[in-house]
Amino acid sequence: MQLNNAQDQSTQAMTEVSLALSMAFFSLLLVALISIGVPESADGEQIKAVTVPEFVLTETSSSAKDTQAENEALATQYIFYFNSKFYDQHLKDVAMSKLDTMQKLVIAMPTDTDVSQALALQKQFRSFDLSLTIMDDKWRAAFEDSMKI
Repeated sequence: MQLNNAQDQSTQAMTEVSLALSMAFFSLLLVALISIGVPESADGEQIKAVTVPEFVLTETSSSAKDTQAENEALATQYIFYFNSKFYDQHLKDVAMSKLDTMQKLVIAMPTDTDVSQALALQKQFRSFDLSLTIMDDKWRAAFEDSMKI
């Protein structure tokens, strides 16, 4: 009887190919993981630290804050509601037609203003970005003094 040493070579070849591919993917994985963990080399373009003098920083930031505060102040209109009339910060009558509907509007009312008046004001200024607040004692005293004259 003859021994047949001839085995199926196709299955053995497929095993070797799959083993080679798995080793290749494993080596690529290791290279990728190592490259992620290593910081960039200093040989290429380096970002130089720019030192800005301190006076430039403080001047720029303070002027930017001033500009921002001015823009915010310009963007907000303040009027006062006293004795069923509207006044500006100089205690002069305000014409409703001169108020800008695109700007925020803050109406300060006396502490004795009832809720129905506040709701009526909200309804009257529905097209505005409206905030209602209470007048402090200094403003109330200023209005009372100006009404006596």
